[in-house]
Formats: sequence, structure tokens, C-alpha cells
Amino acid sequence: MKKLSIGVVLVTFNRLEELKKAIPCYENQTLPPKYIIVVNNCSTDGTDEYLAEWIGSARSYTGLPKEDHQPHPEYSVVWNDDDDIIKIIINIPENRGGSGGFYAGLKYAAARTDAKWIWVADDDAFPEPDAFEVADRFAKNHREMFRKCSAFCGMCVDDNKNAATLHQARIRKTIVGRQELPVSPKEFENEYFKMDLYSFAGTFLRREALLKAGLPIEDFFIYQDDYEHACRMRKLGNIYCVPGVVIHHNDNYMVKNEISWRDYYASKNIVIMYKWHFDRYSMWMRALRRFVMVCTSLNRKKIRLTVTAIRDGLKEKRGLHEVYRPGWKG
Repeated sequence: MKKLSIGVVLVTFNRLEELKKAIPCYENQTLPPKYIIVVNNCSTDGTDEYLAEWIGSARSYTGLPKEDHQPHPEYSVVWNDDDDIIKIIINIPENRGGSGGFYAGLKYAAARTDAKWIWVADDDAFPEPDAFEVADRFAKNHREMFRKCSAFCGMCVDDNKNAATLHQARIRKTIVGRQELPVSPKEFENEYFKMDLYSFAGTFLRREALLKAGLPIEDFFIYQDDYEHACRMRKLGNIYCVPGVVIHHNDNYMVKNEISWRDYYASKNIVIMYKWHFDRYSMWMRALRRFVMVCTSLNRKKIRLTVTAIRDGLKEKRGLHEVYRPGWKG
């Protein structure tokens, strides 16, 4: 069995210091990727200058294969294949959020590159130097199981090396309908385990399955684009977590009594995901649980925002809200 053919899609926006730390994590892998695609979501913090220096003597066109030189209608692409790892930068003319960045990066990777596995991550996910080698060893040791796998992810850990369990979840049927439930911390002691939902914080997607399942929803902006995508990928093959593939990632959870624009998309997109992939009862119960959870904050603005988000989710309204835009705080 040949070594895993891996490409990297890395999405960044205004986190230059994290990006400077993330890129070497891929360049220094003991099993190097074929390419690194960095999607720059119109950063304004010096990321442009850093990436220009990183890529070196770049060429400008739509990408691989070389015979296709037509400009992309939505964003510019530069590349450099002088080194062993091909470097590609996708510059988006406006901030389209994480979902827009993953959409652009995976669209390019799926259509214009030939790596069989695409690793997808944010700029604040830092894999261990042997992460890809561990993944390759897992594939070799479990060939038959791996052949039926559409995606697999690593284990995200915090600064204390504790597993961040919200990156992996299963769909379970309960008295209040189907729910996405985080896996138990105990399961990360296993060599691997089967699951249903992954996050874009260090996940390998089989390119063949990605082409069939389709791309993440571009206009979710943030939140649930990864879970929704997993709902489609799991129909094409099993999804696993391999805890030996370690990613350092500090999660920033929403605080119950705070309110920001992020709350709107978290609530709206979970309703849309349930409406698309689960039964009507599960969808309504998920919306109700979200509303009840927010009501415990006793924050009227947050409650009003959540009601708007649930209503827009039921209407399948996507894209940026006219009020709840990046930077908004209640």
C-alpha cells in the first residue's frame, strides 16, 4: 500500500500569529503533504505580506492543471511548485467567514488537485509533526476498514493535553428526537472509534467522497458548516476518529451571558441542518432546546436574537444578516 496522498486546506482571517505557527506544522510533517492551500479571507492584519513572502516567486492563474489559465471569477489564486510541497494561496476579496473559506479551498482542492485525501483545518489548529505519518500507519494497519471510510479526524487537545470532545459527535435517537451528542472523553483512549460528525479542525476528507457529497455550504458564514457536511459524507462511508493523530487547538466556547453576532449563526445554522437532515420533530425539539438554553441567560437581547435566528433557520435563510454582522455586540 502506497503512502497516503495528502493535501492541506487551511483557512485564515486576521490571525497572523496563529498562521505563522500553523504553516510550519504542515511544512515539517514527517510525511509531507503534496500541497498546502491557504485561503486568505481578506485579512487586514499583515497576512497578505506574510503569505507573499511565504510563497516566494508565485505564478498567477486558476491553478492545477497548468493548461487551465482562465482567471477565476470570484477570487485570485497564486501558486509556486518550485519546492517539494506545492504552495497555493486563494485570496478572497471579502471576508466570507469560515464556511466561505472552506468552500473555496475545498472546491479548488477537489477540482484542480490530485491528492486522494484533503486535510482541512482552521489557522488555530496545530497538528503534531507526525500527524500525517500516524494517519498513514492507521490506514495500513486497517486496510479493509479504511477502504470503506469517507473521512477521519484526529484528536484536538488543549494546553493541558485534554481531549476537546465537541469536535466529534454522534447522532442518537432520544425521547426529544435525534440529537448530536459529543463522544465520551473515555473513547479517546482507544486506537480509533466510529462517529457521525466532525469539525473542520483537523479532518481528512476522501477526495472521491467529497466530489460526490458536494462542498460545505458557502453562505452559512460560520458554525455548523462542518457538521452539515459530515451528514452528507457519512452517507458515502464510515467516519472515524484516530486519537493518535494529535492536533493542538484551544476552543473558544460562547459564554452564556455574553451576546455577539456569532450567537445568531450558531442558532440559525443548527436549525437549518436539522431541517435538512432529520425529521420534523427532531428539528423543532432542537430549536426549543436552543431557545430554553438561551432563556437561562435572562438576557433579553440574546433571547430576541435567538428567536430571530430560529425563525430565519426555519425559513432556510442563509448569508449575512443585515444587523448581526461580524463585530456586532449586544
